[in-house]
Amino acid sequence: MTDRSSLPWLTFDCYDTLVTYSESKAQRLAELIRAKGGDADAINSAQTTFNLREREIQTGPFKLLNAVLRESLNDAMTAAGLDCAPDDEAAMVDAVCTAAPFPDVPQAMHALKANFRLAVLSNSEPEIIRHSIIRIGTGMDAIVLAAEAKCYKPAQGMFGALLERLETPADQITHVAQSFYHDIRPSKDAGFGRRIWINRYNKEGDPAYAPDYELSNLTGLSAVLCGGD
Repeated sequence: MTDRSSLPWLTFDCYDTLVTYSESKAQRLAELIRAKGGDADAINSAQTTFNLREREIQTGPFKLLNAVLRESLNDAMTAAGLDCAPDDEAAMVDAVCTAAPFPDVPQAMHALKANFRLAVLSNSEPEIIRHSIIRIGTGMDAIVLAAEAKCYKPAQGMFGALLERLETPADQITHVAQSFYHDIRPSKDAGFGRRIWINRYNKEGDPAYAPDYELSNLTGLSAVLCGGD
């Protein structure tokens, strides 16, 4: 049996890297607004407000993710001219809990576990992230959350909490993520050895923070890391 303590660390963002966080939230928000008689304009207004407020709240005094989601939804509904009930808030939290992994993720993560210790660094909390980990289907060697760091990425406190947990120098760790804002930039500033951008949404990167590799999904990640193409 492999002594996993000798394997190198491979760390992952979760939301929009491993699971369909944005898609699940957007779908649930649209469903809630349609149920209240809102039209396409209301949905667009609410979506814009939700995304803006979620980021703003996460850069302010620390609140757990479920509170961030609830407050963002209330502000989004107000922007759409609609009321927000406690059941609506619960439905949004549920949307995150039930967000499906991207189709490429389970098989890729299973393959990677043979050669790496796997860790998740997520802007989440235990009662929410546990659902995602179960759905991914690959046990993680470490999970570090905003709930314990008391801050959200891109704050360096999150990356510091990860390094403390892993007890490994940053330059010996490879970080894998979709978001330049939350992960690719700050992981470079934190001194991570390699950064791999999973550009699922075909976005423009920042040349000043160019990743070591760019992939559209996790399918080719094992080959890249293990000396393939």
